[in-house]
Amino acid sequence: MANPATRWCIDTNTLVPWLMTDSGVLDLLIKKYGIPKDFREIYLNRHNHSIDFIERIIDLKSIGFPDEFYFSYLAMNEVYSAVRDEIRSILLFKNGTPLSRWNEEKNSIDLPADTMETIYVDIENQFDVLFGNNTILPLSDEPEEEGDNFSEIVASLIFTFKRVKTQDAILLTTAISVRANYFVTFDKRLISEVSKELDQKYQLRLISPGEGNTLLKKMKVSVR
Repeated sequence: MANPATRWCIDTNTLVPWLMTDSGVLDLLIKKYGIPKDFREIYLNRHNHSIDFIERIIDLKSIGFPDEFYFSYLAMNEVYSAVRDEIRSILLFKNGTPLSRWNEEKNSIDLPADTMETIYVDIENQFDVLFGNNTILPLSDEPEEEGDNFSEIVASLIFTFKRVKTQDAILLTTAISVRANYFVTFDKRLISEVSKELDQKYQLRLISPGEGNTLLKKMKVSVR
């Protein structure tokens, strides 16, 4: 009997850098706001593991790789606020705002409506690329009828771990409900806080995009 496919759930912060670059949104912003071109290299260097991880998924699925990759509807909706925050950070960089003041000032930045409409369309087109041929599968955040009680798991994560936010708990519980093997996130804080317990209790490993790349490289060899 064939082994069941490995299941991966992808966090918002892992997908957004690929969306920003592959959709052309990053280049659009650099051009529109006259941002120094070396910013692009800075951005790519910071997020290269996340970008490479999504590209590797696309390549592997194109050759029939059996693993299943999921992105929940909650994470999908979080994409837009994450992209907004990325744009605000770019504008703060352009304005020379000290890093120590970014959290204080980012909410005061207005984003031009015409630019945001273009960005929305570009991001939606990239979703079509990912979901259109089942490269990545959309995943409902509604609890399934079978399995552990969804609300109980959400509550236990919030009560057990001091820094786990509600959206973190829902995303993790969604991964647990589909018996995912891996949850890929750029959030080092989340990995350090909950990884050990979730691995022991639910066999869900929290890993970084870099670790995900390493695993997929090994798996690609076995597919060949």
